[in-house]
Amino acid sequence: MIPDGWLIEPNSKWLLLFHKDRKSLNRITTIYIDKWEVSKNGTPSRFVNRRKVQLEPAIETWTELMNNGWQNIQHKFGQTA
Repeated sequence: MIPDGWLIEPNSKWLLLFHKDRKSLNRITTIYIDKWEVSKNGTPSRFVNRRKVQLEPAIETWTELMNNGWQNIQHKFGQTA
């Protein structure tokens, strides 16, 4: 499983976008995790930061967030930052 897509935190203040680094090698998959502030209408309003992590820590982060009430949303907001 490769974490991919948007997660929104329970209070709808933050969005995280998980997406694969297209330049990473298949044997060393790296994932970007972009943090965004959420606007009043539930869309990304301001880019905060980006982390680049290997696949295993990305899976751990995704799983932990989901277990703590974050929700995966299927909406595509546009291109990655």
